[in-house]
Amino acid sequence: MADKMLAAFVKAPFQFQVREVPVPEVRDDWALIKVKACGICGTDLHAARTEAKGWQPFGHEIAGVVARAGKHVSNVKEGDKVALESASFCSHCDLCRNGRVDLCNKAPNFWHNATTGFAEYILAPKECLVPFEGLDFEVACLAEPLGVSVDMVYTAGIGLGNEVLVVGLGPIGLMAIPLARMQGASRIYAANRSGGKRVQVAQQYGADEVYVTSRQPLGKISFRKGGVDRALVSAVPQTLPDVMQVMNVGGIISFIGIEYGPGAAIRFDANEFHFKKLQLRASFASPALYFPLCLQLLKDGHVDGRAVISHVMPLERIAEAMQLLRDDRENTLKIVIIS
Repeated sequence: MADKMLAAFVKAPFQFQVREVPVPEVRDDWALIKVKACGICGTDLHAARTEAKGWQPFGHEIAGVVARAGKHVSNVKEGDKVALESASFCSHCDLCRNGRVDLCNKAPNFWHNATTGFAEYILAPKECLVPFEGLDFEVACLAEPLGVSVDMVYTAGIGLGNEVLVVGLGPIGLMAIPLARMQGASRIYAANRSGGKRVQVAQQYGADEVYVTSRQPLGKISFRKGGVDRALVSAVPQTLPDVMQVMNVGGIISFIGIEYGPGAAIRFDANEFHFKKLQLRASFASPALYFPLCLQLLKDGHVDGRAVISHVMPLERIAEAMQLLRDDRENTLKIVIIS
């Protein structure tokens, strides 16, 4: 194995470098992973626009092969295919022991590494290594965003016969469509500000009706029951007041959306919220749970991972890939970087 590798770094505003750096040395309880595929996430775009003050590594939707296993790593061995949880629970704290592993983020993770997913190798703690078989690496790396979709769907509490609105048709919102159907949704409406490939994939995934809100706002849609029972929102916070207006009495909104600055604050009619008995629930999939389930859903074809992958590009073209995702939203969904 060579002692040097390529790794990508980001610095705001929208600057990228791919440079040669040392291959990380294996540590006790950690494994060296040969990265085969890493998806670009919306949070990578946020970092590129505003967050990365100096040159920083990035990439966290990772699938690869164990190249070297450190001392005490017993859950995987060299040569195993693995998907990497982006965060995990410690199993020792009071929250974990009381059965709320979903509230613990205390396990070791790779976020503070010198290099992360957009590199030829990554050093990862044993706690985040999930072995798999029977999937291409490009699809297996979707286990991380699919886990976010699963958390959003579970948070909404979808039941048999519920009519569901999915707002925001990025990969997370799109993959939530077949999940909502599996939970028992009788009718699924999908909405996105722009059209193009996102509308096509929503239809492919089984949405009954798809709307482009720049042409037809949510408030102008005629829902079969007057409104919807559940909403899955993976869009900016400013979307929420409009979603609240189309909820049926007793409706539940599951929300995952990140914004910075003034756009992070919203205003809504508290009386309407109260008298309609609505619930707004935050979905924040950290720790990154459900990886075995997500890998199985992808393997069995219940969620067609290939449908959301619009581009597969090499590490050397990471700057081009990031610009494409920023500038061509109608034709670009999930971009997977391979190395």
